[in-house]
Amino acid sequence: MTDRSEKIVLLGGSFDPVHHAHLICARAAAEAVGVDRIVLVPAAQPPHKTGTVASGADRLAMLRLAVADDSLFEVDDVELRRGGTSYTYDTLAAIRRERPCARLYWLVGADMLADLPLWHRVDEVLEMAELLVMVRPPWDRTLDRTFAGLEERLGAGAAARLRQNIVPAPLVDISSTQTRRRVAAGLSIRYLVPDAVGEYIAHHRLYLP
Repeated sequence: MTDRSEKIVLLGGSFDPVHHAHLICARAAAEAVGVDRIVLVPAAQPPHKTGTVASGADRLAMLRLAVADDSLFEVDDVELRRGGTSYTYDTLAAIRRERPCARLYWLVGADMLADLPLWHRVDEVLEMAELLVMVRPPWDRTLDRTFAGLEERLGAGAAARLRQNIVPAPLVDISSTQTRRRVAAGLSIRYLVPDAVGEYIAHHRLYLP
């Protein structure tokens, strides 16, 4: 059984492919709140995306390669095993069953906050885990308006907790879309992804037109 004191940051996403910004931001969040473990959760089908390019098996394999040498990280394939649309509520419920005593943090980008009230069973999501909000400094008025909207729709208490859990985002500008486009164009993705991930992409001829 997981020790009651264990604190875990969870980062979900398509990871299509995983890149250095994913890992750098996850570690920054972990260091900000002093967690014991980072768990990466590849989505079967994110609710707000039309689809992935690489298969679930390939994305899972790349994630495992990316963190193989870092004991802080682990990969949980709970969403891939379940299949279908990957709702945060379902994932947290499954992880809570596996780790009943852990303190869970779900890492999100500030760009996801505006849609937070629309999340499936959002009130229960906020009960099962604390949301860490990664914000690229400096703040602007758009973010202040977003928090004002969350206060109206989720309540002052929930909005205040989210404000308290803001983590400054490292200034790393890498995206999975950018990485796929470079592969398709025959350009190098070295330094964008871990070397083992780049080798896997090349060997399996992923993201080629």
